[in-house]
Amino acid sequence: MKKIFSFLLLSYLAFNSFAQDKIYKGSKVSILEIDKSDTYYSERADFLGKDATALGDLTKNSNGYYSGTLEMEGGRTCFFKYVRVSKLADEVKSTTTALKGTIPKGTAFIITEISSDDSYYKDRSTILGKTGVTTDILTTDDNGYISGSVKTSDGSSYYFYKVKFAKNGSSSTSYTTSSTTPKKVKFVTGTIAKGERLYVAEISPDDSYYSDRFEKVGARGKVDKQSMTMKEDGWYAGDFLYDDGTTAYFYKAKFSKEPVDKLAKTDEQLKASTSLKTDNEWDDARNDENIKSGDKVEVTAVSTEDSYYEDKDDYLGKQGIAGDVTYDEDAGGYGGTVKLDDGNSPYFYLVKLKKIKSGSTSSSSSSSMPETIAKNTKVKVIDIDSDDSFYSSKSTYIGKSGKVAEGLNRQGDGLYSGKILFNDGTDAYFFKAKIQILK
Repeated sequence: MKKIFSFLLLSYLAFNSFAQDKIYKGSKVSILEIDKSDTYYSERADFLGKDATALGDLTKNSNGYYSGTLEMEGGRTCFFKYVRVSKLADEVKSTTTALKGTIPKGTAFIITEISSDDSYYKDRSTILGKTGVTTDILTTDDNGYISGSVKTSDGSSYYFYKVKFAKNGSSSTSYTTSSTTPKKVKFVTGTIAKGERLYVAEISPDDSYYSDRFEKVGARGKVDKQSMTMKEDGWYAGDFLYDDGTTAYFYKAKFSKEPVDKLAKTDEQLKASTSLKTDNEWDDARNDENIKSGDKVEVTAVSTEDSYYEDKDDYLGKQGIAGDVTYDEDAGGYGGTVKLDDGNSPYFYLVKLKKIKSGSTSSSSSSSMPETIAKNTKVKVIDIDSDDSFYSSKSTYIGKSGKVAEGLNRQGDGLYSGKILFNDGTDAYFFKAKIQILK
């Protein structure tokens, strides 16, 4: 049995599972929690998030836990007295015919199957049943599988290796879904010990991760680096390591020991965030105006007018050598070929590029940088480490100047953590950023 380890799924399915008085023999479940009264409580770190099969009916107790026998991955059989589980969604069952052959651009589809060979197989329970419209021509292989880039109706983007679609048109389709009902969240209070596993329950508007709250609230992880102590206003600050391996340094966040429902955007929020993100990506991206053929460069933004815009995530942050590029002063970008380090040589209609200088990008060597940078010091972001949550959008921040909010702490090798108030009115709380002190 393949391993499914998606903790966003756990919060999504929790209500549906808890509402069932009995989970029947043969059901596939994921373990959410083990009560202190259970024999296996001391081993809960080895069980939580793992998949299992019910060898008999699981009966719900009055306290919301189930009792019954589960077969774990690897064949281990355990009888739990008090365990919380979520029943994994079944494979999508579609009454329409699977799409085969050449699938035209603009075809409405529903995702019906993800191969075990695909990297998204482990997340299939959160993806199966999603709908969308093809943005390119796709072709199935001899077994009916499709490979290619897909965007679904909820705004998510995927690059599948082996996936199957059914037409999502006038024909009726039926597939397994799980509805969630908002429930009151019980926040953790007091000191949270290092290593304790929790769910992100709330992110303050004052926190740099607030814009990511729709993705991060409901995700599970553990307190990292050191214990967190609750502030007077109920918020926590500190390092957090998500179960998927990504990290965050929260300034103001709240946590829960129990699964938390994922936030859902309204239609107005979806429209506003899409429009704002598109505008800011281009406007805020760094662009050097003196790039010539042969210069080492990095792609910082791709224009909406460029044919590569739909695949911009494949190019942002990529480095290479500028070919025969021409600067368009009115548009504020370049047109021409960039020979990327990965071997590709795309011809861009309009992109923004920054020049990569040899040697250190900072006028101050790491050894001369102070252990702390005081509040209100003028600074400039010159690089962001791959461990930082802003690494994927570093082109937005590199080159931006501002003032230190409450102080920056050195992490080593010229890297600092802390909050910066930028001159354009925005701010960010970095975990590992390389900083230049301005005079």
